[in-house]
Amino acid sequence: MKLQRAVAEISLGNLSSNLQLVRKKTGNKNILAVVKADAYGHGAVTISRHLLKNGVKMLGVACAAEGIELRNAGITVPIIVFFDTRNIEAFAEYNLTPVVFDLNTAKKISKAASGSKKLIPVHVKIDTGMGRVGFNHEEALTAVPEIASYENLRIEGIMSHFSDADLKNKNFARRQIKSFNRILSELKYAGLSFKYIHMANSAAVMTLPEAHFNTVRPGIMLYGYGCCEGEKLKPVMSVKSGVLFVKHVPEGTPISYCRTFVTKRRSAIATIALGYADGYDRRLSNKGRVIINGKFAPVAGRVCMDTFMADVTGIPNVSGESEVILIGSKGSRKITAQDIADDIGTIPYEVLTSIGKRVERVYK
Repeated sequence: MKLQRAVAEISLGNLSSNLQLVRKKTGNKNILAVVKADAYGHGAVTISRHLLKNGVKMLGVACAAEGIELRNAGITVPIIVFFDTRNIEAFAEYNLTPVVFDLNTAKKISKAASGSKKLIPVHVKIDTGMGRVGFNHEEALTAVPEIASYENLRIEGIMSHFSDADLKNKNFARRQIKSFNRILSELKYAGLSFKYIHMANSAAVMTLPEAHFNTVRPGIMLYGYGCCEGEKLKPVMSVKSGVLFVKHVPEGTPISYCRTFVTKRRSAIATIALGYADGYDRRLSNKGRVIINGKFAPVAGRVCMDTFMADVTGIPNVSGESEVILIGSKGSRKITAQDIADDIGTIPYEVLTSIGKRVERVYK
């Protein structure tokens, strides 16, 4: 049965193009492609398979459950788990590589590895200024050698994370790089070396070559967004829906909840098959716009759970057969996740990852 709901069209060609831009900027560096949060809403399994087909050899997820989903889909490459201190047994069972940022978790992983008679690789997280998780400079100089001594555990990588590499002013980002380099130098002097050294997120891939080390960690740029002025990133996701109903109403007619929109003329109002339960943010009420029949149509009234209304007055031939573009383009008209983010005061990451499961992903 074909449901009258929205679809998210995913362009694998645009994904390939964005990946090529990573390679152009970083040369032969290892690529740890970030596919957490269901590949930023694009569908982790299909996106991961396509990235692997195009030469990526490592993937990054937020938690063990995301890694297990990829393993169950037959994906065998190294999967780095950024934030999980609870599902210790899963690391050995599913051959996942945890990021460790405290000694207690490292000890638990070592114990689990010994019990399963497996050698578990880990990446150690250093906090150089993000203030989230990781060992600070002083802690790292004692903790990292200690972790290296744990039974059945091997430090495979060392990493840090930028706080504001996407800002034009790079002073703090460069301070973070300097701090990371100093820690690397001191650990090297202590006899430690690392197969993978990574710090560069998407913004740093594009603007901070000194942060590339031997591995880079692109995320949002793979999906077509980020701090990349002058570069031609291609949005991977387009979101489209359809018109459920068109009604013609007189001047003075209230539309949607709480009557926040009242027509100022005789108007045509289209009801669209998508709402905030699908990720179309309620903050777009009376603020957002869509493309219908090649024309912009403003959102009229409050966005509802399953639908919202758009003012299509003056747009010819709007009917139940009309396509509605929420993210994407038609002719010279274009709406991006960045446009929506700007409208509601957020970032494109949130817009993309909010697209709900009722919105079918279609890969092209």
